[in-house]
Amino acid sequence: MRDPTPIVYNWRMGKARVAVERHVESWNLQDRDSWVKLFSPTVVFEDPVGAPPKHGLDAVHNSWDRSFRPGRRWYLHPRQIIEAGFEAAVVMHNEGHLGDDRVEVNGIEIFTVNESGLIVSVRSFFEQPDDFALDDYFTTSRTEH
Repeated sequence: MRDPTPIVYNWRMGKARVAVERHVESWNLQDRDSWVKLFSPTVVFEDPVGAPPKHGLDAVHNSWDRSFRPGRRWYLHPRQIIEAGFEAAVVMHNEGHLGDDRVEVNGIEIFTVNESGLIVSVRSFFEQPDDFALDDYFTTSRTEH
């Protein structure tokens, strides 16, 4: 498993980019408390786009808990971040360790933050893998909100 590289923040980074960088940093360090604090209580997840939206802090907690079930570990590797105002589009490489298997999911994620810099929306676009099973919480067939 890789040690995440610390993020160096600078004055040119807007609120959306800072939120994305902190999201990645907290996720890869498995710092649940810091990660949860990045989200507005009214956040909406479309993860993936096409599935019913997930709302609020329950969605934040469920996203974490379902991603880090026993035997599952995910690392985020942003390949490109393009920021415009209160939004950032991210070309994201997801590296999963599912038991003894290493898997990859590539996608585009759109983050929107509010004036306080809290994440209010996450839209994840990715193809559903056919060589391994994602947790149902992250599939278009999900019925649970």
